[in-house]
Amino acid sequence: MTTNYGGLTAPNISFFKRRGLSEEEFQEFLRLAREIANYNPEDKSWSISPEKLERKDKGEVARILARLKRLSTLGDREVSLVLSMLDDFKQKARIGPDLRLLGIPGSLLDKLAVDSELGGFVVFDGGSPRLKSVMFVKKVAGLLREKYGLEVDFDRGLLKVEVRRENGELVWKLSYLDKLLFSKVSELGTLKYYIEKAVLSGEGEFEGTELVERRIRVVRVDWHKKEFFTPVALLDKFEKFFLDIGFSVTRVFEERSPISINMQRNFSLLPHQEEVYRLWSRKRRGTVAIFTRGGKSFIALQAIHDLHLPTIVFVTTKELLETWITYFEKYLGIPRSFIGVLGAGEQKIRDITVATYTSATKYIDSIRSRFELAIFDEAHHVPASTFKQVALQIDALYRLALSATPERRDRNEALLFELCGELLYKLTYEDLVSLKVVAPIEVMDAFFVEGPKEKIKKLLDLLERHKNGKIIIFTQYLQTANELFEVLRQKGYKAELITGETPEAKRENSFRNFVDGRSNIIVTTTVLDEGITVPDADVAVIYEGTGEGRQMIQRIGRVLGYLPGKTAKIYEIIDVTNPREKSAYRRRSWVLELYRTRNLEEIVRAVKEGREDKIKPSYQYHLDSF
Repeated sequence: MTTNYGGLTAPNISFFKRRGLSEEEFQEFLRLAREIANYNPEDKSWSISPEKLERKDKGEVARILARLKRLSTLGDREVSLVLSMLDDFKQKARIGPDLRLLGIPGSLLDKLAVDSELGGFVVFDGGSPRLKSVMFVKKVAGLLREKYGLEVDFDRGLLKVEVRRENGELVWKLSYLDKLLFSKVSELGTLKYYIEKAVLSGEGEFEGTELVERRIRVVRVDWHKKEFFTPVALLDKFEKFFLDIGFSVTRVFEERSPISINMQRNFSLLPHQEEVYRLWSRKRRGTVAIFTRGGKSFIALQAIHDLHLPTIVFVTTKELLETWITYFEKYLGIPRSFIGVLGAGEQKIRDITVATYTSATKYIDSIRSRFELAIFDEAHHVPASTFKQVALQIDALYRLALSATPERRDRNEALLFELCGELLYKLTYEDLVSLKVVAPIEVMDAFFVEGPKEKIKKLLDLLERHKNGKIIIFTQYLQTANELFEVLRQKGYKAELITGETPEAKRENSFRNFVDGRSNIIVTTTVLDEGITVPDADVAVIYEGTGEGRQMIQRIGRVLGYLPGKTAKIYEIIDVTNPREKSAYRRRSWVLELYRTRNLEEIVRAVKEGREDKIKPSYQYHLDSF
């Protein structure tokens, strides 16, 4: 019989005390046996311990064996085997099962004791060097080889990790778990994020927000089983950590079964979308940052079609929820009755489900272990507290986060990348212009007026300036929209009014009038901010709005549809006598910087002069990080 010790195979040599020993001889037997062997109480035998042999030189071991031959059942053959085993062990240093460095030549021990670099990984315990953590096995073996020419062997089983999915989380099983390793695991499992806190003036007026850091630990441990537990979202993070320190990681779980829904792909990807999808497919996890109107949704639809696995799409609003249902019907041929909905008053879970983030948090127990692909739409806009609750608790292996920009205004992009996968690709507004996906913005102006009358006057000036343009006027309130529409109608403008109260048939008729040229102005509220396909326009007037950057981006996007020779114009009209309007303008002002690019003026000139073919794409910003 043999045993594995430090990566080497050693014979299992056992012996018993001889019968008839005097008390003095028995005490001597115990003292000598304890020097080189371990006691087995089950059969009262003693087994030679390679670890104990390592601490003695060959001469001392030979003297002990000579005495034990007289006091035990050890014979010449066993003594020869022990001495031979000792010679084999002395040929190579080893890391033992308790992380002790064994077989280090005595002449080298003093050098190791004063080696400052090695001292970060090794502690001298009773004169014997021992690794501070199993994390340092590969590191120490490498240092001893490079600095001292000493080969070090160890049991590869020490560095094995198995990970399984169980009860909605990952279970990481280790062969050896020490406090220093778990301290590192705990550090990796402590997530940092920021929340926005309102800042008020001395008079109680809203002045803006400040970011407050929060931390949450999402890892726990079972010391007895040498296991720790993490959310599935952190699979990449912990797998990379173990691989980087020399461990092998084995996944012992399978993906969920394919769904039986028939899909028909009724779309084709553009070249930049194909490149994004190729990068995402390598790991089936990652974040894609493509600016508004760059076709992010089609990348997700391709993934849903190809994987054919239970899928959930998280959205921010009920309007986007309806948009995704329409996408599934139109581009994948999935009947509406086959699509699950969580949100907008519905609670229906299917193999393909669309859920608002808010409803997902409410019904998280129902969806936690139901899906294998999770699409996080508008990931740059979701509040961190809501996003983390959904992303941490859903146990989908495959994840795709869709974002308009790689940075979040609340600085939580690091949290996004940790829970959905690293940033794979980014396309800016300038890139989309160069690709002829969106129109260049020729004008971005803000006008500051005093009072409602001056505000209407400025609006009429703009309408006169662009009397041949296609114009959308955005308001925040129904009353404002009604009042503006009445003013325009009285002054003879060909305008349409579309609000949340407008019946769908009337809305479609208004859109046809706008497209066919029977009208050239749409007055609207927040209903056209997103979720409804709007005819192409080239002038946006932000007459009222919130301070939310997301709303501003969506409204600008309504006039960015590409047409040869087209340029877009964006105007804001702010009543400085209204504190609410001033505050909203300040809060959303950062958005316009997303559209200010170095080459925009040259691109606009090229478009207006008919030289669009001279515009060179500069969109190869994918990140080759694999």
